[in-house]
Amino acid sequence: MLNKLDLNLLTVFIAVYRHCSITLAAEEMGLTQPGVSGLLKRLQQQVGVELFVRSGRGIVPTTQAKELIRTVEPALIQLNNAIENLKTFSIESSRTFVVYASEPAMLLLAPKIETDDSLGNIKIELQSTSTDDQQLADDLSRSQADLAIEYSSNYRPSLFSEEFLKEDICVIARKGHPRISDHISREQYYKEKHITLKLRRENTYLIDYFTEEAIEDRNIAAECTSLMSQMAMVSTTNSIAVMPVSTAKLHADNMRIQVINSPFNTLPVFYRMIAHNRERKSPSNIWLREKLKSYFIQDSEA
Repeated sequence: MLNKLDLNLLTVFIAVYRHCSITLAAEEMGLTQPGVSGLLKRLQQQVGVELFVRSGRGIVPTTQAKELIRTVEPALIQLNNAIENLKTFSIESSRTFVVYASEPAMLLLAPKIETDDSLGNIKIELQSTSTDDQQLADDLSRSQADLAIEYSSNYRPSLFSEEFLKEDICVIARKGHPRISDHISREQYYKEKHITLKLRRENTYLIDYFTEEAIEDRNIAAECTSLMSQMAMVSTTNSIAVMPVSTAKLHADNMRIQVINSPFNTLPVFYRMIAHNRERKSPSNIWLREKLKSYFIQDSEA
């Protein structure tokens, strides 16, 4: 079977499976619709099972197709990457890197990438990271993303990680707050109303996750889903909030907020770069990791 199997047929199969459409698969691959249909028919004849069945105006994969994709797609990705890794990486070649990032990392990276004039023909695209560990591992395994930046250490054996950035958390309050000016005590902290932010992956509040001591119940005015909405609400109310220092300082002036040291013993926030093990020695992935780290090395030396 392996001696007769054409790997190009598997590439067609993956494209059809991903789109559930022969037409869209043909457009992606630059082939005609009859050409894709013919190649798919050849593959089905070789493997001896039906891979897709009609459903309404489209097609859906059979159970056998679902089983085949689980094994074939990662194998072809590894084969492709093994060949690519033999080559030297050049920014003169057009390529788009997809980086999954948590919101704080995305807010820090976006302006640096935008103003970097040394990327050549390389594009770095930031996307929100998955809230599910297994989905994140699957996406990295299937090359849906080249890299993820997280402050979670919950990663799978198939992945490796490198330290990316370390920072602290702080308290923010609006400028002109009637009771708080550049300092806050523990007593004050508990007296004020709070705009909280729950970490999606850990399902806990940021302050609880990055402090050494147990935090008592607070008077919660609102719970936000993003740092930007949290800062916006703090800037227009007398409520306070806790967030990473770098994000707060980046937007302190335009949001008119105070950045205040936490009154608690806090733990540092360690952001880590996470990638699939096959990318550890990949010239392109090494370049990407070093490029992202260089943005913050420059800051520390300035």
